[in-house]
Amino acid sequence: MKTTTIGSFTELLETTVQKKDGRNPIYRGMASVDWKLLPSLGRTAPRRKNSRLDTLEKRMVKLFKESSLPYLEHRPETELEWLAMAQHFGLPTRLMDWTYNPLVAIYFAVEQLRPEDAVVYALNGCATIQNPKINPYVQKSVKRFRPPYISARIQHQAGLFTLHPDPAVPFDHEGLSRIVIPDRLIPDVKRQLFAYGINQKMIYPGLEGVARDIRYHETKNG
Repeated sequence: MKTTTIGSFTELLETTVQKKDGRNPIYRGMASVDWKLLPSLGRTAPRRKNSRLDTLEKRMVKLFKESSLPYLEHRPETELEWLAMAQHFGLPTRLMDWTYNPLVAIYFAVEQLRPEDAVVYALNGCATIQNPKINPYVQKSVKRFRPPYISARIQHQAGLFTLHPDPAVPFDHEGLSRIVIPDRLIPDVKRQLFAYGINQKMIYPGLEGVARDIRYHETKNG
């Protein structure tokens, strides 16, 4: 996998906006360059002994469906849309979050201000799911999925997902590259993003974003 280590915010912008073969890449930001590129389900340890990840996932999604209806602004119509909704709000699934907006990916990479290098992945290519009614649990290859409108947060983050047949296998692809952000640059990168309007209020629309934005500007733990 091609790796580029940037030396400034300007270089970071120039690197992330590059396109290959006329295609629009998608991006994923992560707080540590050492983390494996795994769906959240693949990073989850089942509480019950001998529980399979696919069984765990289906049980959690079923519970999510039963509990989430009073809070939904839009009710998903397919199992794949339910997975997307559950994943976006923190339930471990076989989906992995990406964005069309490189600035949003950079934000997620530097949001936590961890004392280690962050990373932004760029993915060119990868087939797209055309039929949202497919059974997401029996697919044979990794594919993109862009859900219809199911959440304002997904829209604000220009979000989409990749669907992974085996969530325990780290993702690799011939069109995958990564951009490393050295830890010494992370605080400045976050400040520059805020200057571009990429802040908590934009990423998390609503009161959660308002509170996060105030905390960032007014405390040392932002």
